[in-house]
Amino acid sequence: MSVLAITATTGTLDRDTVDELYRLHGKFLHNFLLKRNNGDAHLAEDMLQETFFRAWRTPRLARDPERARPWLVTVARNIIIDRYRKRTRRPVEFGDVDLSQIVHDNGIAERLVNKLTLTDALAKLPKNRREVVVHLYFYGRSIIETSGLLGIPEGTVKSRAHYALRELRSHLDSAEFSNAA
Repeated sequence: MSVLAITATTGTLDRDTVDELYRLHGKFLHNFLLKRNNGDAHLAEDMLQETFFRAWRTPRLARDPERARPWLVTVARNIIIDRYRKRTRRPVEFGDVDLSQIVHDNGIAERLVNKLTLTDALAKLPKNRREVVVHLYFYGRSIIETSGLLGIPEGTVKSRAHYALRELRSHLDSAEFSNAA
């Protein structure tokens, strides 16, 4: 049975063809991916594996494995783009902030009340604004660092911080009024 017959029945390439593709193009693709992933060898290997997995599912590559490089490079490039889009579409999520790390010179009871009041006020903020406040004021990050970590423009960081502080002030003022009563 010929290679084309095997691939026609299974819809995938046989092992010999995939081995041939890897022998011809594997090193080139690995270097290509390594350069575009800032030298991250593990990520480059993962992307190389995904590229050859997609090649394995493409029987037409069996016709001429020596001319498959442009197709393989395009697939590898698309994998890089897909990974970038996935990372920028959904920013990294951070858990709740441990407010016990905030130090004040107040008494223990007053610190506890302040911590609970601030925790309650932060919880009332929308998640996107709360994340910005945590990065800027609890972790001490700059606007540029926060922008990079959250994957949002610097202007968005500034506006979210502005509205978050305004909203926090409002929540804290109402909490102070209710605690005094």
